[in-house]
Amino acid sequence: MGFTQLIAVLKARRGALLAVWGGVVLLALLLSLVLPRQYLASAEVVVEPRGGDPLVGQPGHGGTTPGFLATQADIIASERVGARAVAALKLAAQPRWAERWQKASGGKGDANRWIAGRLKKNVKVSPSHESNVLTLTVTADDPRFAADYANALARAYLETDLELRVEPARQSAAWFDEHTRQLRGNLENAQARLAEFQRANGLVGDDKLDLESARLAELSTQLTAAQAQTSEASSRQRQGGGMSDVTASPLIQALKVDLARQEAKLIELAGYLGENHPQYQRVKSEVESLRARLRAESGQVAAVVGTNSRINQAREGEIRARLDAQKQRVLELKRQRDEMGVLLREVDSAQKAYDLVMARLTQTSLESKSRQGNVALLSAAEAPTEAASPKLLLNLGLGLVIGGLLGVAVAIVRELLDRRIRGAGDLAEALGAPVLAEIGSADGSRGPLAALLPAALRRA
Repeated sequence: MGFTQLIAVLKARRGALLAVWGGVVLLALLLSLVLPRQYLASAEVVVEPRGGDPLVGQPGHGGTTPGFLATQADIIASERVGARAVAALKLAAQPRWAERWQKASGGKGDANRWIAGRLKKNVKVSPSHESNVLTLTVTADDPRFAADYANALARAYLETDLELRVEPARQSAAWFDEHTRQLRGNLENAQARLAEFQRANGLVGDDKLDLESARLAELSTQLTAAQAQTSEASSRQRQGGGMSDVTASPLIQALKVDLARQEAKLIELAGYLGENHPQYQRVKSEVESLRARLRAESGQVAAVVGTNSRINQAREGEIRARLDAQKQRVLELKRQRDEMGVLLREVDSAQKAYDLVMARLTQTSLESKSRQGNVALLSAAEAPTEAASPKLLLNLGLGLVIGGLLGVAVAIVRELLDRRIRGAGDLAEALGAPVLAEIGSADGSRGPLAALLPAALRRA
């Protein structure tokens, strides 16, 4: 079907076309007037990246990706946030919603969640692709309710976001608190074992070991000196039973001088008095007495040398025994110090573990009590003054376009079902012969639709 034929068909079927066209436009008008008015209220929230430290005020890095914002949008549209908003507005106590909930669920389940599920289809969350702003839009037939529910959803989202941020910190704080008690018990047990060991062995620090080591060095010096004295005494005793000591004795030297003088006197008396003279006998007795005393003193000095040798040997043995005992004492103190070092390291390790967990407990406890989330309300919703739908002019425009297209379609379908001759082309096609001439109307026009055709397409 060519353009000329189409115009002829539309001209011939203009009644049906106009009827359909007018009907669609009228229907659009009636629907625009009859349908209930819908109002849109929007609230905006700004979302900051997660992972910031609220204790030092450090912002998070990353996180504001489209996927992150889409997740936040899903959280806003979730029944958890919706139920919190419904509870804040106390919709379950309103007769309209209470009756609907009773009729639908028979009074079973959570009314707030049920109402939130019904209102979910009227909530739209639009994440921005170039910023951290989320736009929350609520559609309702009451402008005040649309604004109130949008604001309630925004506040519920802020509270839910804070809960989602704080709840892991609370769980971590509970775990750290339990672990802290266990580590505190380990630390106390380690400290108790160390204190008991120090008390049982009389250890306070390294002073005792230093004192005993000094005593060991002193005993070692004394043993060296005693060994030298014993060696010297034994050497003198082997060399002549201590003759050097006997010779060096002042008493023995004095006795020898007296003995030599009396012997010289005795020889002198023997030369002019004779051996039987009383004076000679007296001097002789004195000489014998001096000799006996000299022998006694010499034996006593020799005995003293032997006694000194034995004393030195005994003293050496005593010092050696004391030295061995001191060595054992020092070794025992070193062993005790090593064991105490192990206990000290256990205490230090337990203290470090306790301090580390305690620091994390303090941090997580502060985080769990934080009242600052990652979301802030940018702008609250206001009750709209104009309805968002239905839009009269838009609906009429759509009715005109859709009605015109539908009218054309109806005209074409009717023409195809009831085919008629509308022009020279149809006649030539039907007869299979060329058209020699075409006679127009008396005034030269082609009817009402001729004015709609371009001048170039008009033919006489």
